[in-house]
Amino acid sequence: MMRSRRAAILVAGFVAFGLACAAYSLNRRSHAAAELEEAGRTLHRLISQRVDQHDAHLTSLSALVQAADPAPVATVEQVAASIIRFYPRIVGIDVVDLALSPPRSLLNAADPAMVAAEAGQAVGSNLRTRALDGGNRLLLVKRALTDGVGHYALALVIDMARLSASDTPLPDGTQAQLRLIEQGRTASEPESAFSAEIASRTQPLRLTLATSAPDWPLPPPAFLALAVVLVALAALLVDRLLEARIAAREAARKAVLAEQDARLAHAGRVNAMGELASGIAHELTQPLTAILGQAQAGRRVLAQPEPDPATLAGAFEAIARNARRAGDILGRLRAWISKSEPVVETVDLTELANEVVQLLSANAQGIGATLRVGGDGSRPLVQADRVQLEQVVFNLARNGLEAVEGRNGERAVTIEIGTQGRDAVLAVSDSGPGLSPEAQARLFEPFFTTKPAGLGLGLALCARLVERFDGVITGENAAGGGAIFSVRLPRVASEARQEAAE
Repeated sequence: MMRSRRAAILVAGFVAFGLACAAYSLNRRSHAAAELEEAGRTLHRLISQRVDQHDAHLTSLSALVQAADPAPVATVEQVAASIIRFYPRIVGIDVVDLALSPPRSLLNAADPAMVAAEAGQAVGSNLRTRALDGGNRLLLVKRALTDGVGHYALALVIDMARLSASDTPLPDGTQAQLRLIEQGRTASEPESAFSAEIASRTQPLRLTLATSAPDWPLPPPAFLALAVVLVALAALLVDRLLEARIAAREAARKAVLAEQDARLAHAGRVNAMGELASGIAHELTQPLTAILGQAQAGRRVLAQPEPDPATLAGAFEAIARNARRAGDILGRLRAWISKSEPVVETVDLTELANEVVQLLSANAQGIGATLRVGGDGSRPLVQADRVQLEQVVFNLARNGLEAVEGRNGERAVTIEIGTQGRDAVLAVSDSGPGLSPEAQARLFEPFFTTKPAGLGLGLALCARLVERFDGVITGENAAGGGAIFSVRLPRVASEARQEAAE
């Protein structure tokens, strides 16, 4: 489950990293598109102003040419030189005399035949445009009318690269292209990031901006490193939160199970009270009878003329000893049936087994059975709740007595105490009929019982209590007949044994 959770977190981390990179690229792309759009609109306005200046220059030159006949060539040449000096994009200005054959250039800045051809197609004083040098330059032609007759044609040669040059730097990787829109010809539109026609009636131009930047820019290394760190921290935080949540759920589940175990143990102890009634009555009868006998003996001694102090002291000592014994029996019974929290302490298994034998001695005598404690004399110590562990041994021993009740032959139940390695072993064996295959398969299953009036909670409760103290309980048929139930618990170290002895 942990591997699956962490694999899911890892996949989610990769997805988050990819989304972060995609968001960065989308943001950069949107920013670059907006920046390019703004640069294109700014350059478009600038070129529109420039082409309007071309119209103004041609109008001024036309007025100068019309001022006299013949045209004042020297004056026109001076004005043309001044325009070219202040407007570097205008690389040539010429005046062509259309009345001569062939037409003659007055300033030798353009091809007179080409200028005459364009002027011949002009209607009235309309301006004609023509691309030169494969579109690198633009020729503007305007007829200057004198007395209604166009004897002269004015020509401007424009450098398209300078005309489309921006006063502010364009975005990185961006190139501006300005071309003439020729009527009657449709050219395929190149793929561009920005395209718009110049708002000019006399100069049909189209501005396009193309960029070599990638459509989806890759994030820089610094961003990638930061994203990796943030995603890793987020994944670690999510893993820790999920782990804490799972731990909290597990703790809550264990708390519920512990509460259920406590209720089950309490119910089992109360249920066992009915079966313990006869044994408890027998246990209490013995010390009470002894107290009564010693008290009567003391009264007889006191009735004598000269009572013997030693005899009286012995009677009083016997009364006190049996009273303490009765009190211990009642105290142990009250603790055993009370619904209290486990109190872990060092427990001597041999001593605990002997106490269980005392509790069940009346039951054993009533059915003619023998109940004894045996072992290798090691007296192992374990860490457990004494009352709960006593309940386990009591349930196992009582089950053994019920198994031998009514049997022909020997009726014996033995509690063997010993050690195996670092474990203490308590085994309860009986000379009963043993376990059926069905019972052996479902021994510790809650509510499974082979007794007519049983609840099926005894062995299930024993298993829970033993597991609470890191132990294991098993049940099987003994080789010589009958059943044997073994409880294995971790032993206390020798230092703990010494401290307990001290």
